[in-house]
Amino acid sequence: MSSSNMVSLNFPQPNIGVIRIDAPDSSANVLDDQLFEELSSTIDSLSKRELKGAILTSSKPTIFVAGADLKQIQKTADYSDGEILQFCRQGRAVMKKFSSNKFPVVAAIHGAAVGGGLELALWCDYRIATDDRSTRLGLPEVKLGLVPSWSGTVLLPRLTSFSDAVELITSGKLISAKESLGIGLIDGVVHCDEPADAAANLQAEAIKLIENAHQKDWLARREQLQQPVENCGDLEAVVNSAAKDIIASKDVYLYAPTVALEHLARTATLDAESAEASESMTMAQVYGSPANRGLLHHYFLVRHNRKNPGLVDCSLDSKPVHKVGIVGAGLMGSSIAARCAGAGVEVRLLDANPGAATLAATRINQPLPEPQVTAIDDYDQLTGVDLVIESVVETVNVKKSVLQKVESVAGVPDWIATNTSAIQIGAISESMSQRETFCGIHFCHPELMSLVEVICGPDTAEQTIADSVAFVRQLRMIPVAINDCPGFVVNRLLAAMINESLQLYSEGYSIAFIDEAMREFGFNSGPFEIIDIIGADTCMYAGRSMWQDGLQCVSLSPILPRLVKKNLLGRKAGTGFYRYESADGKAIFDDAIDTELKDYRTGDGPANLDADALVLRILSSVALEASLILEEEVVADGRDIDLCIIHGLSFPTHRGGILFWADQVGAGVLNQILSDRSSATLKKMERDGTTFF
Repeated sequence: MSSSNMVSLNFPQPNIGVIRIDAPDSSANVLDDQLFEELSSTIDSLSKRELKGAILTSSKPTIFVAGADLKQIQKTADYSDGEILQFCRQGRAVMKKFSSNKFPVVAAIHGAAVGGGLELALWCDYRIATDDRSTRLGLPEVKLGLVPSWSGTVLLPRLTSFSDAVELITSGKLISAKESLGIGLIDGVVHCDEPADAAANLQAEAIKLIENAHQKDWLARREQLQQPVENCGDLEAVVNSAAKDIIASKDVYLYAPTVALEHLARTATLDAESAEASESMTMAQVYGSPANRGLLHHYFLVRHNRKNPGLVDCSLDSKPVHKVGIVGAGLMGSSIAARCAGAGVEVRLLDANPGAATLAATRINQPLPEPQVTAIDDYDQLTGVDLVIESVVETVNVKKSVLQKVESVAGVPDWIATNTSAIQIGAISESMSQRETFCGIHFCHPELMSLVEVICGPDTAEQTIADSVAFVRQLRMIPVAINDCPGFVVNRLLAAMINESLQLYSEGYSIAFIDEAMREFGFNSGPFEIIDIIGADTCMYAGRSMWQDGLQCVSLSPILPRLVKKNLLGRKAGTGFYRYESADGKAIFDDAIDTELKDYRTGDGPANLDADALVLRILSSVALEASLILEEEVVADGRDIDLCIIHGLSFPTHRGGILFWADQVGAGVLNQILSDRSSATLKKMERDGTTFF
C-alpha cells in the first residue's frame, strides 16, 4: 500500500486498484491544487499497471467529494478570461485521466458528490452510490453564481436525458441515489443498513461491476460520450420550459442558470470537445461576476454561522427542547407554534382569547401526522414545559404583566424568552425574579424568514444564550446571538429602510415607484409591501419605541399614525398602502391611499432620482445603521449583520448583504449621500481607504 497526504492506493485483488480520498484534518474532500496533484499522480501510476479495473472512493462518513475549493475561487475573483480558461482546462485534464486508461474506473459514492466532486465521478466509466440519506448528487454551481466547468455540462446531457440534465444544472438541486439511478446518472444503488457498511458494500459491488464491464463494450460507452447529445427530445420546448422555471425560481439568481441554459442549448448538437470549449467560455462569463462574488460571500456567511453564531459560548452543552409553552396566539405566536410543531416540538398555546388559541391549534395540527399543538386556557397548564416564549402585543407593560404571571406558576422552568421585535430585554426584565434565565428570541417571521435573533439582556447568563441558540437550530432556523439594544439588528435595519422610504414618499415619489425599484434590486417585497405585511400599527409601535430610545434611524413620520387611525393596517385589515382581496392575496395598488395621505406629501415628486439612485439613497441609510450597530458592538462582527439582513429581511442573497454591498459602492459615495448624518466608521473608512471585508 502506498499513501500520500490526501490519496491512498491499495489492491484488494492483484488486478484491481482502489483510490481512496481522505483529506486529513478536514470533514470534507475539496478539489484544491494538492488533491488534483495527488489524483493525477495516482492515476498515472495505475496506468502503468496491467489492471482489470480501478475504484475511486472516499473515506469520509458523509462526503464523497464536496467540489471545488471555493476559498480559492473567492480569492481569484479578479482572474482574467485567460486565467479562467486555464483553470477549466487544468481541472478537466486531471479528470480526463480517469477515462483514458486501458481499464474501466468505477466511482463508488457514499455521501455528497456535488459540483466538481460529481464531475470527477462523471469522468469515471461507471458510478454506483449508497442509499444512505447523506448520499446526494448534483451540480449546485449556479447557486453560487457559477457553472460546472470540468465537463459537467458536457457529460451529464450525454449520460441522462437532455431535459433531466438541463433541470439539474439550471436548478442546482441535489438528488438521491435512487433518483440518480432513475435518470441514468449512476449505474447502481448499494444498500447499506449502517453507514459503517458503506465502504465494504461499495467495494464489493464495484468489483462486480468491473468484472461485468469486461463482458460489455465499455470502451464504446466512452466513445458515445464524445458525440453530440442523442436524446435531446424537443430541444426548443425543453429550453423554453427551463427558461420559465429559472424565472419562477426563488432558489437561484437568474444570471448563472440563464448563461448555463444558453450554453446547453448551443452545444447539444456539437461534439464533446467543442462543447467543452463553450463550457470554459461560459465559466469565464460568470466567474467573478458581481452575483458570483455576492453569493460566495453569503456561502461563507452561512459556514461562519455554523461555527460562530454570534455572541455565544459554543462550548456549553444544551439539552433538546421537547415541550414549549407559547403565550400569545396572534400572527407571531401561532407562527412560532407552527414552526415548533413542524420540528416535532410539542406546543402548549395560551392566549387571552381562548378561542384564538383553539383556532390556531386546529389550523396548525391539521396537516401534521399527529397533533403537536394543544390550546390551553390557564397559565397553570404551562407546568412541565422546557421553555416558555412570550409573544404578546409589542407593549412593555403588557409583556411585563404576562411574564410575571408565567413566573408565578409552580413547575414552570426558569428558562423564559420574549419574542419582542424592538423593546430592549433589560426594560422587559426589570420586574422579573429570574433575569439570568431570561432572554430575547426574536423570530423575524417564522413562516417567511429563517433568521432568529437571540438577544442577551444585561443579566442573561451565557448558558441561557447557548440553550436558546441550540433551540433555534433545533427548529432548523438560523440563530444569531447579539447584545441588547433598541430594535436589535433586523428591525434597526428595517426601520432605516422604512424611514427613508416614507421620507421619499412624502417628497412625492410614488409607492409603486419605490417598491418596484427595491424589488428590481432584488428584495422579495418593497418597503410599503413590508409595512403592510407586518402591519402599520406594529411598525408604528416598534418605531416609536426605537425613537424613544434615541435611535436616529426613526424620525416618527406622521404617515403611519394616520394609517392606524383609519384602520388601514395592511394585509390583516384588507387595506393599507395596498388593497387585498384575501388574506394571502396579491397586493393591489389603489390611488385612494394617495388621497388619504395628501396632506403629508409635498408635491408630485422630484425627477432627479431614477430607480437606481433611489435604491442607493435608501440603502445608504441602511448601511449607516449597520455601521452604527458595529460601532456599538451589538454583534460579534460584520458577518452577523449581513446574515441578519439576508435571512431576516430578504435582502437579495446575490448582493451579499448590506455591508458587502457597501464595500462595492464605496465609503466615499455613501458619505456623499449621507452628508453630516454619516457615522464615524464610514468617515474613517473613506479616510483610510478600508472596507468592511
